[in-house]
Amino acid sequence: MRSQQKAESNLLNLYGRMIALIVVLTMMAIIGIKYFSTMPQLAARGLELEHTRFLNIVAMVRSQWLSLGKPSQMNLDWEIFDNQNQQLKPSVVKMNTLGWPQPQQRNNQGCQALWQQLMGTELKKSTLIGAYLPRDNSCHYRSQNGDSIGYQLDSGRVIFLTNP
Repeated sequence: MRSQQKAESNLLNLYGRMIALIVVLTMMAIIGIKYFSTMPQLAARGLELEHTRFLNIVAMVRSQWLSLGKPSQMNLDWEIFDNQNQQLKPSVVKMNTLGWPQPQQRNNQGCQALWQQLMGTELKKSTLIGAYLPRDNSCHYRSQNGDSIGYQLDSGRVIFLTNP
């Protein structure tokens, strides 16, 4: 009789551990689902912040352009670091006649380089892709979730578009 009680006790302990494990795994699954469902929203918020930063930098560069007497190109006074965190030379950016920063070349690489010149960081290919759109003469920076920042080269207009 004693061995049967011990077997039942062991079986109850085993069931208790199984139930506890199931509860813990269920809780982890719920937390994981909630975490991964908010990731696109977090990425969109990051691009929203980059939009505000881009707006401020473009306005600041134009303001400097005006105060320097409207030169055709300007040295940007902030430091740019490459992937190895080594400081690069000050960046020279072309300006149009209205005082808006322009890419050196009107292609995808030119828009990516303009982002680096203005923002001080390289575009991370995994998070943001730069492209030149000739039909409206603009640089377009798109995130993986479809949200984007558009920069119209003629007017200096910066537009943030969200993916519905």
